[in-house]
Amino acid sequence: MMSDLIYPTLDLFLYALKSSLNTTDAETQKNKVAFLEQLPSDTQFYDPDIETEYLEITHPPQINFIPDNKSLEGYYYAVRLNDTYGLQIDCSINNQTESQPAKSFAILKTEIEQKLKKELKLIGKTWLLSGWLPENSSQSHEDIAKDCYYALFKDTSWQPEKGTFLDGKVFELGRLQYINQSLKNATSSLNSNEYDVIITIYNNRESAEKSAEFYKDWMGLFCYRSKISWAYWQSRLVKESLLNHYKQIEENRKITNQSNSRQEKQNITTSRKILNNIDNILQQYTIDLLNLSFQKQIIEINLSNYQLRLALIQEKAGQNNQLDFLEKFSALANKKYLPQISKDIENMQLGLQLLEDTINATRSRIEAEKSEREHNFQELVAVAGASIATISLVREPAKDCNKDIFFKQVRFFCDYPFSSSFIVGIIVGFVVLWLRKRWRS
Repeated sequence: MMSDLIYPTLDLFLYALKSSLNTTDAETQKNKVAFLEQLPSDTQFYDPDIETEYLEITHPPQINFIPDNKSLEGYYYAVRLNDTYGLQIDCSINNQTESQPAKSFAILKTEIEQKLKKELKLIGKTWLLSGWLPENSSQSHEDIAKDCYYALFKDTSWQPEKGTFLDGKVFELGRLQYINQSLKNATSSLNSNEYDVIITIYNNRESAEKSAEFYKDWMGLFCYRSKISWAYWQSRLVKESLLNHYKQIEENRKITNQSNSRQEKQNITTSRKILNNIDNILQQYTIDLLNLSFQKQIIEINLSNYQLRLALIQEKAGQNNQLDFLEKFSALANKKYLPQISKDIENMQLGLQLLEDTINATRSRIEAEKSEREHNFQELVAVAGASIATISLVREPAKDCNKDIFFKQVRFFCDYPFSSSFIVGIIVGFVVLWLRKRWRS
């Protein structure tokens, strides 16, 4: 009997956010409806608006389903963990006496995926495979686990973390591609090729039955893990957004600097437009920076919960169990995720200071240009006023030049009264302009 197991069972644990940062009531309700659609239409759903660490949200808590394949059996189990919905879909071969081939897991996976009626915006999912060995089985636990794994995921390599659980052997594999997604390619839900897989091969029926007592513990542990990985991915997207904002502000700053290097004066309207662009981008930058800190807090809270839940599982399982491989995730979050985000926050805060200096310099330059133009306008008004007043004073006597001794002697004023008054007005204007500049210096 090669790669055979008794009562092969496949569980899919799915997690979706009910609410998150800045989620509106309408969005929260939409998330609730999307999650409810994964369950049978006649499900009695109970989800009060309260904070809760762990709440079973259906009645009854475990809802059996009728499989398309009559040789199978299965159920739904739905909970809410604070702001996150969790759904376990369990499916197994309805035979606890005869051994089944490893390829049976492919049948179970097909049945579970058919139960997912509509795409759900997931933050994580974990496949849990289990079964117990027939008596006198000669094949190793790892060889059987490997065959079970390849029954579900054919295009991946076998490089598991290993441990023991309830005297059985446990193996973990993961493929979290979304960690490396860019902002441009990011989607609202996880790809079907992204998963975490745990395979447990028990030595006997008693151990397998005892493992059912840990489903609620796995539900919590996998949730905390999913939220940590999700928050880290979100932090990578936020960082990319921050860098894009910074580049946009730098582009606007270069435009103003190039103008200054050519000793050109920008139109105030253009300058204000650049300033508004920088100001708007800076607001988004500040929001993203707060969001980055928020993602760090999510990791810290869920890492603490993950460690507490893992400690409870280890205590509950007893001393003869080795789940050290699950502690490696804690180390990853502590040694990579949190330090990386902390460093990003530090660097981006320095960037914020530079951006604020840029916008202040741009604003000061605009105010200086505005002040200079207002001053120039005042000069123009003063000169124009002096010129107009002079033209008026000169023009009136020039109209009756025969009665004025001065105008009688200068015939040009009599012959060309308007032109002569205009010329005198211009001369006076230049004199006034020269005197005002002298006084300022």
